[in-house]
Amino acid sequence: MTDSLLRRAQHTLAPAQRRDLASLTALTEADPVAHVVARMHLDTAAASGIVPGGLWVVRRRVGLGREVVGLVWAGANLTVTLAPEADPDAADDLSADLAAAMVGRLSRPAAIVGEAALTLDLWGRVEPWWGPAREVREHQVSMVIEGEPARRALAGSDALALEGVRQATLEDYDLLLPACVHMFIGEVGYDPMRHGRAAYEERLRYLIRAGRAYLQMGVVDGRRQVVFKAEVGALGGGVAQLQGVWVHPSARGRGHAQAGLARVVDAIHSHTAPTVSLYVNDFNRSAISAYRAVGFREVGAFSTVMF
Repeated sequence: MTDSLLRRAQHTLAPAQRRDLASLTALTEADPVAHVVARMHLDTAAASGIVPGGLWVVRRRVGLGREVVGLVWAGANLTVTLAPEADPDAADDLSADLAAAMVGRLSRPAAIVGEAALTLDLWGRVEPWWGPAREVREHQVSMVIEGEPARRALAGSDALALEGVRQATLEDYDLLLPACVHMFIGEVGYDPMRHGRAAYEERLRYLIRAGRAYLQMGVVDGRRQVVFKAEVGALGGGVAQLQGVWVHPSARGRGHAQAGLARVVDAIHSHTAPTVSLYVNDFNRSAISAYRAVGFREVGAFSTVMF
């Protein structure tokens, strides 16, 4: 797949420039929850005037000009936002050209994440070059909460000597890191401390410094430990996407996720964003039930292809 072949396509993929930011931002506004990751990077670029290298623009040839019809964020994970197409043939041409350009111009990411239908369609097209996948999670429930969360009183929580839910500080780092690693291994399937440790630790420090990491301390198994935690992994366009929601294994089944999330949602609504979102594997019925009990509602579906 050569650059000359890509140039003959109806659609092209090129590094984004500052003049593209307004058009790309408008694309994300059609569904701010689904496109919060892309919007986060666009907001950062607009504020700093520096367009990150991972931001790419999809253009369609129209006569002698070109129009912006999509964007690709190609960081550790890859996510795609495309303008809706009323014509199925036009939509197919756009996806086909984009998949060819992705294979020709981008390195395979750690994962492809995004709206289910689009992510799975693109994965089907790039799989011969980027496959095999380590795992494909075809249906992950996208949920949001905009109003007041439901609160739950915890029976028998005195035994854990629970402290309040709060933003983490760098002084909490040594206690928060093992909880984050435990969550990551259970969710993603490998130990980030063995593969990409420096980047993983720096991201956690960044989230703490940005006030986007929340935790609740308590006494578990005779030691002061993290009982509950969650991070705002993506923030843009008035949407805060929660990631890494976790409860200590010895404290599960007692409602700590519901109680902790309610307080995190309150804090985010007060200081960060009016809409809080998350996505969860469809087979994790207990987590979905907990999120619904807090007041989250389903708004769509994501898919994740992991390599």
